[in-house]
Amino acid sequence: MKTCLLLLALFLPASAATLPATTATALDGHPVTLPRDLTAPATILILGFTHASSDPSTAWEKSIRATLATSSSIAYYDMPFLQDAPDFVRPLILRGIRKQVPDILKPHFLPITTNEAAWKQFAYFSPSAADAAYILLVDRSGNLRWHTHSPLTPALFQQLSTAAHHIALDSR
Repeated sequence: MKTCLLLLALFLPASAATLPATTATALDGHPVTLPRDLTAPATILILGFTHASSDPSTAWEKSIRATLATSSSIAYYDMPFLQDAPDFVRPLILRGIRKQVPDILKPHFLPITTNEAAWKQFAYFSPSAADAAYILLVDRSGNLRWHTHSPLTPALFQQLSTAAHHIALDSR
């Protein structure tokens, strides 16, 4: 049973779900439109829907950046959702985030302020796991190929790595 679930999680069919069209500005100031700007064969999206999701998101981001996002075939975006923050507070939150995020990571850090409900549906959001990091692997067209909202473990990271490399190799 466990092997069956692993295989399902590893390679969701390309038609499983397509990410919501979204335009946002990365922390380095460049605009990003998804899925249009997905240039790598495989892109990992790290979604956080609450302030408490920052720690699990950071754990995933560090492993992804160090191990997987070292070539042009696998990219990533760290995407905190700020839609629920009041409009007058968002600039303060963004200023605080900009101060905390090193310059080298800013092109990969994409705060999202709209379309949260569509993203939650795309990510298979669970209210009981609101504070989790939602890790999504998409192909160049924005099709969901793998996802989890479980805490980072070596086994889950290996699943993500295998699926990302499989997508990258298939695109050649």
